[in-house]
Amino acid sequence: FLVFLHIPEKIPLLERCAKMLKPGGILFVEDYFLRSPLSVSEEKSLLEDVFAKDLPTREEYISHLEASGFHKVQFIDKSSEWTSYVSERLGAFVAKRDKFVKVHGEPTYVGLLHFYKAVAALFGGGNLGGVRIIAEKK
Repeated sequence: FLVFLHIPEKIPLLERCAKMLKPGGILFVEDYFLRSPLSVSEEKSLLEDVFAKDLPTREEYISHLEASGFHKVQFIDKSSEWTSYVSERLGAFVAKRDKFVKVHGEPTYVGLLHFYKAVAALFGGGNLGGVRIIAEKK
């Protein structure tokens, strides 16, 4: 689920996840991470358009997981697939504008279009990445 990106305090979040699992339990998360530092405009878009901030790097994420009681961490970089997906999603959304507006209205379309454009630009910039994490509780 893509919800962890909206929670800035990753260590307490991951500690809580570990607390809810039995030893040997598996955590499965898909999330955003920093591939490299964001530009000022990317940071602003991430905060204002996606409502996320303080994303960890790959190394920070793995360290947070291990410090929170997980091991056997698989950090699977999905950035390439997600970059393609968000670009295709934007194109499909624009192509089906009339149908969407008929059902949901123009204001909803405009808001979602803004969000889809922002996410496509963030992934397209190459500094934001997507990850699938699988980790086992110790």
